[in-house]
Parts: sequence; C-alpha cells; structure tokens
Amino acid sequence: MGGMFKRGLLLMIGLIGLLAAVNASAQVERYDRKFFLQLRTVFGRFRDSDLQRVFETARPIQCSELVNDEGEWRTVAFFNEKRELGDWYRRDFDEVKKDLAVYIFKGVCRGEHGPVQLTTKFPVTESVEAYNQDRIRLDEVAVNTNVPVRASFDSQTQAYTFDLPYLFLISEQDRERIYSLDAPRLVDRYRYATDVIDHWDCKSVAAENVTYQFLICRTLTLPRSAAERNASRPAFGAAAYFILSDGKEASSSVKLSFGDDSTISVPNDAGSAPPAAPASWEAPESEEKVLDILREEFRIRFAPQSWTGRIGSSQVLSAKRLTALASAKPAEGADYCVWFPGPASAVNYLLSDQPVEYSITLRNQDGQSSTSIAFDINTPTRSASATARSLNEGTHLGKLECLFPRVSNATSIDFRRWTTIVGDHVVLEVRP
Repeated sequence: MGGMFKRGLLLMIGLIGLLAAVNASAQVERYDRKFFLQLRTVFGRFRDSDLQRVFETARPIQCSELVNDEGEWRTVAFFNEKRELGDWYRRDFDEVKKDLAVYIFKGVCRGEHGPVQLTTKFPVTESVEAYNQDRIRLDEVAVNTNVPVRASFDSQTQAYTFDLPYLFLISEQDRERIYSLDAPRLVDRYRYATDVIDHWDCKSVAAENVTYQFLICRTLTLPRSAAERNASRPAFGAAAYFILSDGKEASSSVKLSFGDDSTISVPNDAGSAPPAAPASWEAPESEEKVLDILREEFRIRFAPQSWTGRIGSSQVLSAKRLTALASAKPAEGADYCVWFPGPASAVNYLLSDQPVEYSITLRNQDGQSSTSIAFDINTPTRSASATARSLNEGTHLGKLECLFPRVSNATSIDFRRWTTIVGDHVVLEVRP
C-alpha cells in the first residue's frame, strides 16, 4: 500500500494557517529582503532541476552550523517528486512567520559531524482553522511539541539523517495513504500512525552568490518495519524535498579544539569594533525584479546635479543620458523613460529630499502599446514636513513613465535594466 507525504501540499493550499510567530521581532532581523532574493534564486535554480542530483552533489553541513544560536530552522521552500503536488517558496517574512512548524537542533558538537538532538513542532490543523475563523486567540492555537529524536551524520550519504515517527494518516483512497506531520484534529494530537516513519537526509545548499544558510532535505515516507522496506518500493510521491533555513547569513569562524574533541565556534570578528549602523536606504540587487522592489518600501530620488534647471521641463532618459524631450531621439526599440513635470511652483520640491507618495501604473505589451511602468509622484496627503505643508496635500509633482518596447511583460524587468536606462540621474532605493 503506497504512502504519500502531505505537509508540503497542505502548506501549498493554505491549510497551515495565517499565524504570527511569537518571536517575530527577533526573526525579522534574520529574514531580511536580501534573504528572500537569494531564496528566490535558489528556488528558480532547483525548480526544473533533477533534485536527486542536486541533493547528491550538495555539500555536508557541519554540526556547528546546525546548532548555531537557537538552532531553529524553518521551511522556506518545498518540492515534491510528483510535481502536480506542487512546489512553492516563501516570498517574504510575513509568510515565514505565519507557519509555526519549526525544527530545533540542539547539542554540544563533538567534532565537525557529531550527533545532535532534534525537536520538532507542528501546528494542529483544526486549531489553525479555528484561529483563521477568529474563533480562538493566537495564544490558544495548539502546537505539537514532539519528543526529540537523534540526528546523526551518515558518512555514506554525507548527510545528517533522522527519522520522525510523528506522522498522521490524513486519507486513504485506492490503496494510497496520505500522511502529514500536522495533526488534523485536537483529539488526534498524539495518535501517530504506527506503520510508517518520515525519514530525512539533510545537506547544505552551496551555490554562487548564496550567503545565507539553506538546507536541502530529502524526505521519504517509509514502513517502520525493515522487512517491509526491503520488500516494497516507495510509492511515487512519497519523496519530497524541503529547503530549510535559520535565516542567518553565513560567517566564517575559528574553531577551538579541546581534549574531549568538543568544538566551540567563535566568530572571527570577536573583539573587534561594533559593526556600523545599517544604512537607511540601499540599492537593490542587479538581478532583482523591479516589480518585486516596488512591493517593498522604496523611494525615487532625482539627482540634483542632473536635474537642477531641468526638472521643470519634460526630459527623456535613455542609455544613461538625460535629454530635453524636444530634441531626444532614443534608438529604435531602445528602453527609455520620459519625465512629465507638474506645476512649476511645486516641482523643485523633488530636489529637496522631502517625503512623497507614489501611484504606480503597469501596462503590458498588447500590440498597440509598449510595456511600461509609470510613477505618478505627489506630495504626501499627511506630512509633518514644513516644506510639504507649504504645498497642498496630494499636490501632483510629476510623472515618470518608463517604456520597454521589446519586453512583453513587466514582470521580467530587472533592476540592471532599469539602471541601464536612468544611470545616476534617477536613483531607486529600498529599505534594508
């Protein structure tokens, strides 16, 4: 009788609910915008790959990396070998904090690959649904904390391996059973299936330009009986691949070894001066999609050295050049932006680095018009700024419209393409 694992499917269709983790403020320092950019890169690279090969070529993870600080790892992406069961990745911190499932690695590392204890926590589906329907408070949501299991290093697979005997039978149809790590009902919280276990093998994801810690874990629903494992072949769909992360950016360390072979990791900047305060604004990554940037807190600045004396008239930006609209001639098929100023009495406000509000209009190529992204810029409707108060609230300051004649859909436009048009004349920044 086949066994299929369903936690990833439950998450995909939203049954594992809309919850905020209690320690959200601490987590947000880890799961920052740069983290999700790298996760999206990893997900895109793996989505159409042979995941078995990806797993086999992944590098082993060291014990000190597993138990780093709190040792808490969370699911940030999922793939099933049966692709119609879906795959997904977390797109922002809000999605991470809404899932209460957590994998906690603890222990003293005795060598680079010493055994550790793993405690798992999974929410109860019935309780999650009650919270989503506003029938209970957040602190009343039931979460199963399972008895710790041993996670040990397998020298043959070069992976940390462990078995979770905490599966629940969700459904059975046509001799196919579907299991989940989430208890379906409160009364089922400790009624684990007695015939199967969830077997995990985890390695570290190593990829170019990936600086955060990700684990790729291959999971397989297997019979508890060794004899049954040898006699039957796992059903297609029983294997899945999880990407876990602790949200931390990897850092190098020095290792102090003692006579009992225990190892303590010490950051290599210990004793140095405290790090500088993070910048208020920063440039996005080159490969980041512009539409993803615009979902964040962003700002557009007009460089005074370029725009003083010009911002009050229509201008064209193309190939990093700024030209008056009357004389501009962008190359055929080239990307370009056009600046249409607002009232002459208000437009210089944009050069004073004051707060503004944006209204964004997107248009995809339809055969008659080019793909475009337009920014209507206004003074804030509410502002404590004396300069802003000198103007009417919501005063229209101007419109920046960028056109992409050879692009069919705005979702494909990345930040590198944007900078190729505007150069240093217009600066697009995001909050770190």
